[in-house]
Amino acid sequence: IRTGLGGDQSADTPTDLHSSDLDASSQESPLSTDSGSAAGPPASGDAAADQVGSVMPQGSKRLKESKLSHYGSDQPRLDLVDTEEDLKNTEYYVENDLRKIKPCFFKYQTFAKGRWLGRKERAIKDGRVKINGETVSKDYIIKNSDIVAHDIHRHEPPVANLPIKVVKKDDGVIIIDKPSSIPVHPSGRYRHNTVLHILMKDHGYKDLYPVNRLDRLTSGLMIMALSVERARKFELMMQRCEIKKEYVCKVTGRFPSGTTECHQPIHVASFKLTLNTVHPDGKACSTFFECLRYDLESDTSIVHARPITGRTHQIRVHLQWLGYPITNDPLYHDQEIWGGLNGQGGITEEAEKDAVRKLVERGTMEDEFDFASAASNADFVQMESTPGHSSQPEFCRICDLPSRADPEPEKRIMYLHAWRYQAKDWLFETELPDWAKESMLPGTETTATCTTGKPETTSCATDPAAATLTT
Repeated sequence: IRTGLGGDQSADTPTDLHSSDLDASSQESPLSTDSGSAAGPPASGDAAADQVGSVMPQGSKRLKESKLSHYGSDQPRLDLVDTEEDLKNTEYYVENDLRKIKPCFFKYQTFAKGRWLGRKERAIKDGRVKINGETVSKDYIIKNSDIVAHDIHRHEPPVANLPIKVVKKDDGVIIIDKPSSIPVHPSGRYRHNTVLHILMKDHGYKDLYPVNRLDRLTSGLMIMALSVERARKFELMMQRCEIKKEYVCKVTGRFPSGTTECHQPIHVASFKLTLNTVHPDGKACSTFFECLRYDLESDTSIVHARPITGRTHQIRVHLQWLGYPITNDPLYHDQEIWGGLNGQGGITEEAEKDAVRKLVERGTMEDEFDFASAASNADFVQMESTPGHSSQPEFCRICDLPSRADPEPEKRIMYLHAWRYQAKDWLFETELPDWAKESMLPGTETTATCTTGKPETTSCATDPAAATLTT
């Protein structure tokens, strides 16, 4: 849930306050905010998105004035959830190499939204939705600053049972290596199976300020500031383009040798789906790519990527436009959605609308794994079929929610890894994932500068005759 006054999440949100307005699949955690728009979901850029100040500090108490809502803002916000107490009541367990959370009751709370003010809401009458902690009559009229609460039985999706490695502790920050499948902060159906809550639960941290963010399926380096002052310093460095970012990814096809520059602008095709495409009216965007290794047998390439800007899904969208999508990208590598060319070279306005329509038809999904699940019809746990017994989904005895199948191993990962972040006085680096290690040959060296706002060419010592292809 968003802890701000007013502001609709989406134009498609129902106009009546039903219980679904406050359930786990439609509301955000009090620790998440938009990337500047109250109408869209929280951004999760693969290039870390570099959206500083997007996550509230953990550990704030109910109705206590918390830390600053944005690292450069002096406007305080209220945090409605006692996160520490919530974590104490959370039961983790491991099953099938997955970190799971025992279903439990959770109280969602939010300030009354603008569309609810001055109205009588029929969902109040059965007592499930309370106003300011009290059960009110069905004739109650919602007012500004009312706190609306709803108790639900929460079923949180599992994530890979992989450790979040603390790579380094340095001058008010911790550097971590985030595994694939784990979202950064509470949002949608995820709350405790998130980087922030796992660090609190397993490592004892309280207030954490993510400097960069990664998609749930993306792995790699994240910088966590331990104070708002330290976070502000990183924010200024990001704005001044003083932090150089390097990623590795695995793409389809033989990627061109030498350096490939992509400067295609990107815009949001759908805020609701967090879908982005190359568009002439989009925001300026630059990424430098270089092929590290090509595998003839699988017809795939390991590619080094240097995003100069930090747009949501920037690396993924640019690779799709170039015709070399990430091999297991569930969103940008799907010909059923993007057509025979899979979005190479861009798509028309009509094709973009059609892609959005197709994705919406797959159902209301919370994240990209759900899109992939819908495509394979693998959403629900099925009972074993026996003669005279039809397969039926299993339902929770408390809330009647159908169970979901455990995600298959290949659905828990995307071949995109945040490898190295570097500034004038420091360099943070993670280990390469297994799928990329073999590509980093001895003698390979990458360099990048961004002091004037224009990137210099990346060079690889193993390919001295590298040429530059500009797109």
